[in-house]
Amino acid sequence: MAGRRSAEVGRHLADFGGRIPGTSQAFSRRGLHGQVVDGLGMRIVSGELAPGATIDLEALEDEFGVSRTVVRETIKVLVAKGLVDARPKAGTFVLGRDRWNLLDADLMAWRIALGLDVRLMRELAEVRAMVEPAAARLAAGRATGPEVDAIAAAFARMEAGAAGPVEHTTDADIEFHSAILRAAGNELLAGFHVLLAPALRLRDILTLAGAEPHGYLAAHRAVLEAIQRGDAVRAEEAVARLLENAAEDTEATLRAAEKATRR
Repeated sequence: MAGRRSAEVGRHLADFGGRIPGTSQAFSRRGLHGQVVDGLGMRIVSGELAPGATIDLEALEDEFGVSRTVVRETIKVLVAKGLVDARPKAGTFVLGRDRWNLLDADLMAWRIALGLDVRLMRELAEVRAMVEPAAARLAAGRATGPEVDAIAAAFARMEAGAAGPVEHTTDADIEFHSAILRAAGNELLAGFHVLLAPALRLRDILTLAGAEPHGYLAAHRAVLEAIQRGDAVRAEEAVARLLENAAEDTEATLRAAEKATRR
């Protein structure tokens, strides 16, 4: 089984060419300005542009064929994300990772699009274990009828897509967890999906590349049923168990990926 998982994960990594499907940045669909933000942001996140590196604005104009106004707007966006800074005498330069807004949706997507980010997957598992069980507990006590229906509909799509392409199940899985966050009745928790969605997509695609991990559907069904009953304690426990299993599957996947990339 370990050999099969390693082979499947390796095949998926090779098929993706180092990038993960479904992680297209929002800016890439916003015209020329978005393409410049996307291109420069990826270079910074990948390390191609190291901390302290100066950005030549005129060179960007020539490379992307855009006006100085577009370049200036691009820099404003990247400043807001903590990726660059601009000062009168120092010019425009790249900031260190400790200044990045790691919860920014575009920055998260850039990290994922670059390929397998081991640190991100492990840190995501830790953060999910702290946040999602509590969200499920709140959802069990606060969810409206339509919100419970949305969770159930997402689970139904997970079941229906189980025999199809992994990406179909992943989309439903993201919606399942996002619907629980929304049902918790807390705007800050609902916003957690910005962090959850792109990283969960990567985790699911690689983890589900081999055999079904740890009774995937059964674990999600237990969460749904507890929320439907309004059982806050069981909902919290069910999500905690689901995430414990997910963390184990993540570690197995990372080990398989490391083995596959050594070949």
